[in-house]
This record gives sequence, structure tokens and C-alpha cells, in this order.
Amino acid sequence: MADAITVNTVVNGLGQLQGAVNEIWTVRATITDQDAIAISDTASFSMTVSGVALGDIVLGVSLTNDLSDGTDQAVATAIVTAANTLVIRVHADAGEYAIDDLNTAVVRVIVARPAF
Repeated sequence: MADAITVNTVVNGLGQLQGAVNEIWTVRATITDQDAIAISDTASFSMTVSGVALGDIVLGVSLTNDLSDGTDQAVATAIVTAANTLVIRVHADAGEYAIDDLNTAVVRVIVARPAF
């Protein structure tokens, strides 16, 4: 089965960054299916986040799973790739990342639209 992710919540607001950004999205999603990630390969989890656009900045991304547990090692990043599209990328950097190890992992992302 292909890599899959389900968006749980998206909140749009400004919070403490008024003046520096025009909009902020906080996204919470759950990875529902993950294939094995070969060494030096990347798994991508694409999700729809209404309102994000190219040029928006990902301020942070976190996962509830340990990405470096001694055998499986990976790096997670997030990027806005198109209008309304946010992609989480997990790159296996030191060895193959085990199949289904990220299943049920909660991903949290903060995206901001710069005001400058």
C-alpha cells in the first residue's frame, strides 16, 4: 500500500507573530500507512491544507515517533509544494527505515505567510 496521511486539524490564526506574518496554520495529521524507506530514499506524505501557498514558510515540524532508535534513522522535513498542498518528507539517512514504523505517528506542522 502507498504512503498515506490523514489531516486531523488545521487552525488558522496569528498568535504571537503579529507584524512578521500575515497568516499562520497549525496542522495536526496522523500517518496511516508507511512503506519501508530504503537507505538514502525519501517517503513523501502529501496533504491538503486550505489556504497555504508557494512562498509560505514552514516554521517547524515534529513527529511523535523516534526517528533515531538505533536501527531506524530518518530526518523529517515539511514544505509547501503548491497551493493548498503541504508535504511531509521522511528521509532514511543511515539505514533502511522499517515498514509501518511511522503508522499512527502524529505530525505537527506550523506554516506561516510572511508579511515582508
